Amino acid sequence: MDRHTGENTFPYMLCAFKGETSKANGYTNITIPAHTWAIFSSDPFPWDKFDETIQSLYRRFFSEWLPTTGYEQVDGMEFEITGGKDGLNFVELWFAVRKIS
Repeated sequence: MDRHTGENTFPYMLCAFKGETSKANGYTNITIPAHTWAIFSSDPFPWDKFDETIQSLYRRFFSEWLPTTGYEQVDGMEFEITGGKDGLNFVELWFAVRKIS
């Protein structure tokens, strides 16, 4: 999952949660190690506002939250979780963090 891909690139995966009845044959299954997560969630938004919404969440994490909390990001690990309901969308950004000692 976490591998070096080149100087100006990064690894990116599309994932789904696996449950007891999931048919995962033929797919790569990974286990995400336990971490403390900083989670930033959007309000519901129309799809044409996706870029603006996700950029705002990243900005909040990197320029507001991270410098003021005494935490640091763990190996750059993060997840973008998206979904929708009733014609609107949402996004959550999950950042693996640890307390700076």
